[in-house]
Amino acid sequence: MANQNIRTPRFYIDDISYQLSRGVVQDGNFDVMATGSNRIGIKSGGGVEAELFDMRPLNLVTFDTASDPDGGVVVTIDKASTTKKTSFIAVLNHNLNSAGGRFRITSSDTESHVNIFKTADNEGDGTEVDPTEIVNGAVQGSTPFEVLPDTNGSTIITFAENNDRFFGIQFEGADGTFTSTDLTMGCILMGEFYDMPHSPELSVKKSIAFDQVSIQESIGGQRFSNMTSFGRTASSTSKSPFSISSFGQNIYGGRISYNMSFNYLQSTDLMPTEYLSIDDTDDAVVEDIWNKTNGNHLPFIFSIDNTSVGANAESEHIFARFNQNSLDMTQVAPDVFNIALKIEEEF
Repeated sequence: MANQNIRTPRFYIDDISYQLSRGVVQDGNFDVMATGSNRIGIKSGGGVEAELFDMRPLNLVTFDTASDPDGGVVVTIDKASTTKKTSFIAVLNHNLNSAGGRFRITSSDTESHVNIFKTADNEGDGTEVDPTEIVNGAVQGSTPFEVLPDTNGSTIITFAENNDRFFGIQFEGADGTFTSTDLTMGCILMGEFYDMPHSPELSVKKSIAFDQVSIQESIGGQRFSNMTSFGRTASSTSKSPFSISSFGQNIYGGRISYNMSFNYLQSTDLMPTEYLSIDDTDDAVVEDIWNKTNGNHLPFIFSIDNTSVGANAESEHIFARFNQNSLDMTQVAPDVFNIALKIEEEF
């Protein structure tokens, strides 16, 4: 149940933006399959496919679903690895409810298994991914397992760790056809989530800062205030991640941040076994979080409670970035370390 209590945090780290930041080319690796039977492309003037992976959720991409309601949007991901683990997919700032849409996921080590538009259950090869709802992603059916968001906004689903190389995300009409409203999406994230080994120390500091307010004072002592932003935004067509309302006056403003410490972490939970080259089978804070965000370079999804799922789970999640450029690890016993993390909401 959502209640904003701080329990064991979870990090959803996007592997797509990590690869792009390390020199992987977007085109040919992270694509919208716009040609082929029943496949719908991006609407003219509706953006470009690179913007689906730019980690800017308010930068919408529009698909021409209204003109081809029986078709579907197929997004393909090439991880370029058969050992790298994947366990979540998130779609931020979508209008799947208004567009009458849902999505399903297929994975395989063969690209042709995931880049077709499937019109029937179990059509083609590849594995139909069995998802679990975390935020706004009710699962219906089986083989295929279909994710049907209850509202416009943001959706997170998880699944059993999967090391297939290729993933296909197929967006289609919930009842076979889209509505007359074109499908829009802000960005897609995919990667491996990481749960901290235990909850943080009790001295967690949570802040809500209106940091876009500027106050000037006249010679006579009168004050004048200017607010360039109140934080999250919301409208009938676009909303900040994990906001539900469609009206600015009905959402909480300010920027949420957390300062938290994790004491007595085992060295194996903190650092990779070897600091030579990345081992995709290893799990550690530096391996799965700090390195794949390039410190404070890339945003991520952060949850203060890894057990919060379903109705109102948006309250425990923020789209965030580290507000520090150094991860300091203090050894307090043999092979035991303390660390501190500063996490700040992104808009």
